[in-house]
Amino acid sequence: MLPVSDLLEVARADRSSAEIGARAPQRFGTGSGPVIVWNVCRHCNMSCPHCYAAAAYRPSKEDLTTDEARALIDDLAACGVRVVILSGGEPMLRPDLLELAAHANSLGIAPQLSTNGVYVDEAAAERLAAAGVRYVGISIDGVPGFNDEYRGMEGGYAAALRGLHCAKAAGMRTGLRMTLTRRNQDQVGQMLGVAEDALVDRFYVSHLLYSGRGRKMAGEDLSRAESRQALESLFTAAEEGLDRGSPTRVVTGSNDSDGPLLLRWIEARYGEPQAKPVLDLLRERGGNSAGEKILNIDHRGHVHPDQFWRAETLGDVRRDSFADILAHPMRERLRGRAEHLEGRCGACAYREICRGSHRERAIAVGAGLWGPDPACVMEDAEIGVGPEDAR
Repeated sequence: MLPVSDLLEVARADRSSAEIGARAPQRFGTGSGPVIVWNVCRHCNMSCPHCYAAAAYRPSKEDLTTDEARALIDDLAACGVRVVILSGGEPMLRPDLLELAAHANSLGIAPQLSTNGVYVDEAAAERLAAAGVRYVGISIDGVPGFNDEYRGMEGGYAAALRGLHCAKAAGMRTGLRMTLTRRNQDQVGQMLGVAEDALVDRFYVSHLLYSGRGRKMAGEDLSRAESRQALESLFTAAEEGLDRGSPTRVVTGSNDSDGPLLLRWIEARYGEPQAKPVLDLLRERGGNSAGEKILNIDHRGHVHPDQFWRAETLGDVRRDSFADILAHPMRERLRGRAEHLEGRCGACAYREICRGSHRERAIAVGAGLWGPDPACVMEDAEIGVGPEDAR
């Protein structure tokens, strides 16, 4: 996740490097256990073509029971986890969701919700807030007609927008998330306007991940030139939002090469001295942290480096303690990933602030665990690689 608006604010601010550095841990890390993305169920009322969980309409018999889920939350708390993102499928379809959120909150874990928003009406939003949910992220992939056809539900856009308003009214922070493909790349500006009109806290533009049903959509991912154009337009929009005092912060996700692109954009626009504290913060952030600062627990209780990387399993919460899962050797390998990266990722001058971006995309296209991410937005000349590395 790249907090574009925050980094632009740093570049435009009159602060010393020391002052900026002191803020880095608060902005970019929890200082405790990993953030957990927990797919509390696999079923959903929508049929999005890019769904990484390949969600189905019917509930799975493999979902954790309430007792198993409560025990898992106890184990997470004992291991220092402080943030759990409740996802799905559609998490609001799980009958005991509020009970699980309240239990997590009682143990000092901040529950957040990732949802399509259809079931977040006024009453539900108030119950979520009472259970301790502090943030609600709602996915909308474009303008009404496109969104409803793409996500497979007539009226889905209107219901999701209502969900954003209800969550905001109940006192929770809100986010509007869209996943970028060739089908909706021309709608980003419109959706940012929707987010600002709804006073959404965070507008999150995610790159496509080739996982679940999304694996079949790899051919619809943006080209490097298309991605750069979309991102640079978004950077400009974020800058204009800061000028207007917009409450909506722009964030991009699922592609850590966005960081180097933003850094070079800031250098060109504001000069190298203003870009220096941004570089410091990107170093502090540390690039992709799948398996380190973030882990995924799927609906069956299997633990993965992140919610998209299902080919790698670090343990099973029905069988293993979370402490044992945290000690899995793959986590140590991932801590040293910068030394293992191959091809253009291994030779990249920005390796320390990107760290190869998403391994699951490299694996999906046959490049292997340490091969280059095919969705990198940087040009070879910008990252200092030659023909022998550009593969």
